[in-house]
Amino acid sequence: MLRVQDVTVAYGAEPVLEGISLEVKAGQFASLIGPSGSGKTSILRAVTQLLRPQSGSVALDVSLDEVGFLFQEDALLPWRTARQNVALGLRIRGLDRKEAEARAEQWLSSLGLAGFGDRYPRQLSGGQRKRVAIAQVLALQPRLLLMDEPFASLDAIVRTRITQELLGWVEREHLTVLLVTHDLEEAISASDVVYVLSQGPRATIRSRHEVRIARPRNVLETRRHPVFGPLLRGLWDELSGESPLVDYAL
Repeated sequence: MLRVQDVTVAYGAEPVLEGISLEVKAGQFASLIGPSGSGKTSILRAVTQLLRPQSGSVALDVSLDEVGFLFQEDALLPWRTARQNVALGLRIRGLDRKEAEARAEQWLSSLGLAGFGDRYPRQLSGGQRKRVAIAQVLALQPRLLLMDEPFASLDAIVRTRITQELLGWVEREHLTVLLVTHDLEEAISASDVVYVLSQGPRATIRSRHEVRIARPRNVLETRRHPVFGPLLRGLWDELSGESPLVDYAL
């Protein structure tokens, strides 16, 4: 679905990323972790052509119209209701208002927001706003979903609940996902494969770890799986520079 081959990105004289290669297969959930400033978001921007690499290539098996992008901060318009925000992308794609808003209402209901369609963003909690943002992206039925630390601003309980809801949709719809996150537990719980970036500048893919835990998954139960603890410790040690490169997946 997605192949990044030998990509180098620079914002000045010195590359932020150098020789980045990774792939995400159709139906696979991949996470990208690494130190702050290692260029994780730049990889997502290169995938969506918001940023042009100095060298290397990015290949997609889908059109850009089939790529959804869930940002850390939601892109909700404050003067539009939740229903209107979710319907906006559908309207841009040519659906009439009535049909677009009907579909938006279905997505809001499916994400636990039945009856909230007439509320404006300022009238919603952080978790509710994030659900609206997810509905806004999923309503466009993407085949590839890119996520840039989308739940970083939420408290632990809400974050876990929304992660489980999104993971359910990903598994049911066989979506392909590339997630950027600083949360190692989130990466392991959700992913089939985790890529680790080295410290920048000139960050590279330091290692790749498969998460051999069967699906469907429950986020909390996954953390009790025998694979989880060793892999978490391995990723932690690797990022903190306390151990050599080892594949900790069992």
